[in-house]
Amino acid sequence: MKTLPYARKQEILEMLKENEFVDVDQLSKKFEVSYMTINRDLKELEESGAVSRVYGGVKAAEGTAIPPSVNISQVNVSAGNTDETPYFDLTIEERFKKSLKLKQAIAKKAAQLVADGDVIAMDPSTTVLHMCTFLQDKNITVVTTSLMVALQFSNSKSVQVVMPGGSVRKSSLSIVGPLMEDLLEEMVINKCFLSSHAISFENGLTDHTIEESDAKKKIARRSAKTFVLVDSTKIGNNASFTVCKWPEIAAIITDSKSGLDGEKREHLRKFEEKGVEIIYSMK
Repeated sequence: MKTLPYARKQEILEMLKENEFVDVDQLSKKFEVSYMTINRDLKELEESGAVSRVYGGVKAAEGTAIPPSVNISQVNVSAGNTDETPYFDLTIEERFKKSLKLKQAIAKKAAQLVADGDVIAMDPSTTVLHMCTFLQDKNITVVTTSLMVALQFSNSKSVQVVMPGGSVRKSSLSIVGPLMEDLLEEMVINKCFLSSHAISFENGLTDHTIEESDAKKKIARRSAKTFVLVDSTKIGNNASFTVCKWPEIAAIITDSKSGLDGEKREHLRKFEEKGVEIIYSMK
């Protein structure tokens, strides 16, 4: 499975902690991407001041220590946040690493629902961001409010990306505000993929910020079907602002039925009784 650009750059920094020099050929083979893609990653790292490009590869910039980071491929999966920082206060990079394997499995299952010719909407959540890895070769149009999602398709020859206008919310690198409605009114979207901080049967999918919930609500309302991607840690929880409730949800994609306690199972059972499909990404 190919690694997302952000994850590749984090792993390159990790490699430079152990090696004075890493060559482009090694990186291209490791990540299964072209030399052009690796050189683009290295250019961005160089512009950030973390590395220096040299003939054939890259090394840590002189006088600059590679900052501490987590090797995404080796992140331990936990049941939830173990620190005291609220999830919604974390940066998108920090959220990307949370419950990593669960998110990747859910994203892969969700991507299987996308067919050539689809016009899909993708929100700024990190769970949905993982879908990009599995959609690179699809002949689709992606409507997104996420700058990160848009960037993942920069090398794809078959994915067309459309972004509505608005203001940039820096913490999530997403577009918010009333301006996006003008473009969305002109779009016919057949599938929408959303995630958020919490979901319960009583309150539906909920978010901690009114800006994010409003943006997600707008793209969901313009879509024929809405798919909600949530790992099991979020089931039965509630945040402050509603994104969508059960009548607007076609399916909920989560990780594993076997890992759910009685309360979480009850929430999903109620969704199922109302005709919402429950899709599990793991056996």
